[in-house]
Amino acid sequence: MRFKEVFGAILIVCTFICTTNFTYSQSKTPIRTASSIQLNASLKPFYHGVASGDPIADAVIIWTRVTPDSNFTGAVVVSWSLASDTGMTQIVQNGSMITDASRDYTVHVDVTGLQPDSYYYYEFSALGKCSVRGRTKTAPQGDADSLRFALISCASFESGFFNAYASITEHNDIDAVIHLGDYIYEYESGGYGFNPATGRLSEPANEIISLADYRTRFSHYHLDKDLRNLHQQYPFMVIWDDHETADNAWRNGAGNHDPATEGPWPIRKSAAIQAYNEWLPLRYRDPLHKDEIFRKVQYGDLCELFFLDTRLHGRDQQMGTTGTQVNSPSRTLLGADQFEWFTDALKSSQAQWKVITQQVMIAPLKIAGIAVNEDQWDGYPAERRKIFDTISTHNISNIVVLTGDIHTSWANDIPDSNYNASTGAGSLGVEFVAPGVTSPSELTTGAPIILAANEHIKYVNLSENGYVIMDVNKTRTQADWYYVVTLDSSNSTALPAQSLFVNDGDGFLSSGGAVSVANAELLSAIQAPAGIRSCIQVVGSEDLSNASVILGVYPNPIDDHFTVHYYMEQAQEVQVSLFALDGREIFRTSIGRQNPGLHRSRFSVDEDLTGGLYILEIKTGTGKTHAKVLIQ
Repeated sequence: MRFKEVFGAILIVCTFICTTNFTYSQSKTPIRTASSIQLNASLKPFYHGVASGDPIADAVIIWTRVTPDSNFTGAVVVSWSLASDTGMTQIVQNGSMITDASRDYTVHVDVTGLQPDSYYYYEFSALGKCSVRGRTKTAPQGDADSLRFALISCASFESGFFNAYASITEHNDIDAVIHLGDYIYEYESGGYGFNPATGRLSEPANEIISLADYRTRFSHYHLDKDLRNLHQQYPFMVIWDDHETADNAWRNGAGNHDPATEGPWPIRKSAAIQAYNEWLPLRYRDPLHKDEIFRKVQYGDLCELFFLDTRLHGRDQQMGTTGTQVNSPSRTLLGADQFEWFTDALKSSQAQWKVITQQVMIAPLKIAGIAVNEDQWDGYPAERRKIFDTISTHNISNIVVLTGDIHTSWANDIPDSNYNASTGAGSLGVEFVAPGVTSPSELTTGAPIILAANEHIKYVNLSENGYVIMDVNKTRTQADWYYVVTLDSSNSTALPAQSLFVNDGDGFLSSGGAVSVANAELLSAIQAPAGIRSCIQVVGSEDLSNASVILGVYPNPIDDHFTVHYYMEQAQEVQVSLFALDGREIFRTSIGRQNPGLHRSRFSVDEDLTGGLYILEIKTGTGKTHAKVLIQ
């Protein structure tokens, strides 16, 4: 959620205390200069790179997205290989699958039969070319000595360069990346956190509402080189928060959704979830219910990760932090089914560390005795109390909660009713809150007030962006906060700022330790190479300047309208035409001169146009690009 909404109440309290066939339309946008996204021609047709996710001891999801060329006929056969070496000579598993417009040409493969705690390298091939190779790592099985995860959240594209992603890539010392939500933002260009120093502008320019919009926004993010490179080197484990749909979302609506102007919430929510599932590498607890992201991942006997959905699945509407309705025993953040699944799984876990990965802060946050954020667990106190009682009654130890959402850094004890701040007794576990990758804090002062009013909160940083490295071993779990030196330009430097840890069996935070160091195996692991291996044919430095690249036509098949998402290397005059398969030109329109970078143009289809296949042509001053479209 937006930071000012989290702390607005703090500020108040502190102040008190202290055409015929087609019609073309262009969205209204801020003045748009050259895009900060540059298409890497050598990656064709895998412009969006590769990714992996949700590793278990014997399997991992691998992912890519194919951008079909002008010869595609509606479906693309994609082959894949996974090997134990970077040269892809020791093939362990391989296969192929078909992708098409119904899944936005994305590819998900659950590769099974793997060895635990092992590095693997993988690649895809389609349309005569290979992707870059990715690197992934399976989870350990049985006895595990140590683990390291990078914790990230809240990446507003227009707020700055993804330098945190670049820094984590260079670490080369983690097992996996845990993304705590707000992977994308839904706002219109210039609508939130715009940083004029960067020139970074979102696509599409409008607030994203439709399936085409969400797909385009995900596509745009995946073209960012720092995000693409991070996905290439590490498996991700992801959960959504609100901005993957709309700000302050709950199960039946959102603060940033107006049904009168933006349509029914279930349609928007469904579109957002579909695009999220298409563009990220998830393994589902139940493949028939891809709207349910709560699941668990076992990392040997050392750590079990519980991934929750505190946003879309069961959340009741935000209603403040006080009053009869807020304190109702029936009020829920998880929903009855998720709550039962989670508490049963927590009680049965045999892992040393139980890591609860979720979206909003579970530790209380009060000023003058008043909880200040209805979007957090403070707005759902009865259900939180039930979780606390489960932990206490069943003597569940070594609870670590991971949180994102609020663009700032926090380290909290999780206080029970008998909590003693001086000794840590009565703390049910600890909570690490990751800062935003780029999303801005709108309150850079106030940490002393927060710390004074909340003795269980041990660390707050309200002003810096970055990430957390969480190091887990049999003795303790430690969080190290790293902050980037700038968001205004591309710079991978991030400096360690704070380290706190919880010892095995303590349940409360301690400080004073040095930054954690990875074991030799992680530090010596060979990264996936940046280049592309010769595959079916050699991929060279293809010239994009003579035409444009069509990244997507949404929807396809087309009903009454469609949107074209395309890229141009240089500023040129653009003309769009539609041709029948026999070569007859059905329609032509001039869009005018457009700047280099990504563009998105929308067209309406005349209802009298006969259904069937047509050829869409984008013509510039130096070349033409084509795509086949099916009109229903």
